[in-house]
Amino acid sequence: MGGLVGTALVHGLIGLAVVVVLWPTTSAGRRFLLRWGVPEPDDRQSAQAVRYLRDRRLLYPVLFLLTPVVAGPAARAFGFADQSSGAVRNFAPLLVALLVAEAAAALRPVRGTRTATLARRHWRDLVPRWAIGLLLVLGAVAALLAGAGLAAQPWADRVAATFPADGVWRSADGTAEGTVSVQYLAEMREPVSLVALIGVACGLVVVLGVVRLAVRRRSLAEPPVDAAFRTRSARVAVGIGLAWTAAVVLVAGNRLDFLRGLDFTAAGAEPVPAWLEHTSTGGYLGLVTLLVGVGGWIWVANPSRPPASRTAA
Repeated sequence: MGGLVGTALVHGLIGLAVVVVLWPTTSAGRRFLLRWGVPEPDDRQSAQAVRYLRDRRLLYPVLFLLTPVVAGPAARAFGFADQSSGAVRNFAPLLVALLVAEAAAALRPVRGTRTATLARRHWRDLVPRWAIGLLLVLGAVAALLAGAGLAAQPWADRVAATFPADGVWRSADGTAEGTVSVQYLAEMREPVSLVALIGVACGLVVVLGVVRLAVRRRSLAEPPVDAAFRTRSARVAVGIGLAWTAAVVLVAGNRLDFLRGLDFTAAGAEPVPAWLEHTSTGGYLGLVTLLVGVGGWIWVANPSRPPASRTAA
């Protein structure tokens, strides 16, 4: 419990620090609008941008604090032995908090005067096609690796079942013996691949849902500002989704690496399935994918020039 509270406090302080550093001011709102395609924003438009940013950033400390608190009991419910280790496990709650903040802010009703548009909007007006394509490709890779892990999990359970509860085994003729830690036995049974599959599915649903909300929500009175808010919401959500899905790929690939290492034939366990040996690139693929995902996040959520505006659409 103490470790969980400590982790929650650290994440909460990170969220508070983010809010303090990124607290929106009128000048920050003006720079925000310039960056997202509004030429020469006035004070009223800048105030709208400040409210838009504030609504999101006020959620950061709360969500950064709550996500580890919720993740701990949820992980124990799934049967994980140790929730404190692993860079990805510490990184994942931050991504979840950011994505939930965007989703919660997107669900809020639009304030102020609203207008209607005659032309139908499309997600392609907000997000580059390559970003959505990359997100779906990463999701497919994560699902494929997680599916392979799920297929191998019954074998891993049988391997774990060959050892006594204390992890000490002896050969039938008494000529050989060895010890496997209780924690290692627990890790064999952890449903990592199932959680990875659920994680990638939930991530895609949330990201595409935020994009959908950005496309369909009620319009603001000023089309340039409206387009900037829609574009930024959709792109940031897709960027976070890229990093999240890439992290899931890394988790699923590392799980396959772990399963391939369960060679305990000397202890009477079943040998490693032959097909599992062909997944040896999973770990390297996960690392490369993580770099691609984080790079895609930075690229799509931080345009080097204002996105092409389609405010009339």
